[in-house]
Formats: sequence, structure tokens, C-alpha cells
Amino acid sequence: MFKCLISLVALCLFHARIGWAEPIKLSPIIGFGQEMFNFSLSEIKGNKDKINYEPNIAGITRLGVNAYGFGVGYSIRSTEDPDPLKGSTDFFDFQLGYHNKKWGADLFVQEYKGFYSEDTPQIQTFPDLRFQHYGVLGRYAIDESEFSVASLMDQSEDIKTTAGKIYIVTGFSHHEMQTDISLMQQDYVGTNPETEALRKMQVTSVHLGAGAGKYWVSTSRWFAGALLDMYGTYGLYTYENDMLERSSSSYGTVSFNIRAGFGYAGEKFKSGFSLAGDKTTLRVPGSGFMNPQAVRVLLYFRIAF
Repeated sequence: MFKCLISLVALCLFHARIGWAEPIKLSPIIGFGQEMFNFSLSEIKGNKDKINYEPNIAGITRLGVNAYGFGVGYSIRSTEDPDPLKGSTDFFDFQLGYHNKKWGADLFVQEYKGFYSEDTPQIQTFPDLRFQHYGVLGRYAIDESEFSVASLMDQSEDIKTTAGKIYIVTGFSHHEMQTDISLMQQDYVGTNPETEALRKMQVTSVHLGAGAGKYWVSTSRWFAGALLDMYGTYGLYTYENDMLERSSSSYGTVSFNIRAGFGYAGEKFKSGFSLAGDKTTLRVPGSGFMNPQAVRVLLYFRIAF
């Protein structure tokens, strides 16, 4: 059960045009949200399973506003105390998005400090492990169908008919990981010396790919749909090891994100559930991979005047 109620502020949206956009109705929304973030190390060598690193947060909820095609989101911590055996986590998470039927973009700034791992015989804590991620990802439609990302995720645009769309996806992002101790502890020691010695990693990446989305609407106005983006990620890497030695490289990987939604698209009353997930693939020294990933969910109710 979600811990907090997200008050998505009711805004007076007048019948007006913003550029070439259509007039927008007054449409307040209220909902419950939750967000999960972690990252992992995979292909570690020595026949070892991947290691997952998670922030110790009892629950995160989303606080947000939607108006004129824009959505602003900010994560807040639950009042419930986290498990003390898993250390503590400080975090900042801010997101801003804009979507219409032709194009859209999502901007994000995330910073987490303090992680733990349960992939060893005993819980391993990383109190000084810090992970930052910021950037922007945009998409541009190559056809003129009625499909809209804003409709799929929270019905800030009306869903009236079954529609699908193909997008060009592009963007920029920066990841930074920093730790005072090795990421590979206990029974992972000795399996990959280069990754063990890693203390800092910075990656500046550009993304280019394609996406496709579609939703289906019944005669009774229930709908379901999804959007999948697949894109190449070309990153410029800087590594620093435990001897303060630096090295640079560049790699290409494949990343993706998915959006899904279903609900009731009434003319006046609307409700639904949406899910957003993304996973980025990065390289680490020693031929392994690091995968930051996030999942966000929202149960919402909206009324249009």
C-alpha cells in the first residue's frame, strides 16, 4: 500500500493557445505514486552473479503538478523508518516533462548517497557510495496519429480512439559513481581486480534510437497501451582507481525505457494506472557492465471541466 497521498495541484487552465497547441480544459488530478531506483554490476567474471546496489529508503512517493502539457515531479521520503541494518540513504530526485502529440522531452536530476547489497552472505553497506544521474531524453513523432505520451501516462490529453505512433528518440545524459571502498566485497574479492579497484566513474553520453507506442480504446472508453524506446548509448568514460590513477575510454551500449498505462478515459471523469521504467547500460573496467534502473508508478484520478 502506498505510504503517502500525492497532491497533484489543481490548476486553472484557461481556454487559450500556447504556440500551435489546442485549447486546454481545466483538469485537476490527484494520485498515489511510488518510485524505486537501484543499479547493478553484471558479467563480473569468475561465474559470479550480478550484484545489486539499492538505496535504503522505506518508501518514496511522488509530488507533482501537471499543466499545459508540462509535468513536474519531485520525490519525497516516507515517514516510516528504513531498516537500520542496511545503513542510511540521502537522495534528491527531480523530474520535468513536456509532451504533446508531435514531440516531447523528459528532464531528470537524481542523486543518491548510501547503498546496501544483499547479494553476499551478509548484508554489505556502502555508506559513502554516491550515484548521480542527470540529462534529457526527447522524442519526435514521424507520423500524425492521435497517440500521445501524455494521454498514456496520466490523460492530461484526451484519449478518444485507438492510435499508434513511431518516434525518433535522442538525448543526453551524465552518470557519476563515487565510492570510498571497493564495490566488490566478501566472496567477490579477486574475481575482477580492475572493477575492484574502481573508485570513481564519470560517463557523458549521447543517445539515438527509435520508439513505438500504441493504445487501444474500447467502446466503453476503457483503454490500455504501452510505449517502448530502444536507443544506442555512446559514452565518453573517465575512470579513477584506488591509486588515484585516471584512464579514459569510450563505448557504445544499448539502453531502453518502457511506458505503460491503462484505465478509464471518460469525457469528464478519468482514472488510471501508469508505469515508467528505464534501464541504462554502462561499461566498467574489466569488461563488466553497470546498469542504473528506475521504476515509477502512479495511480491517479482526474476530472475535466
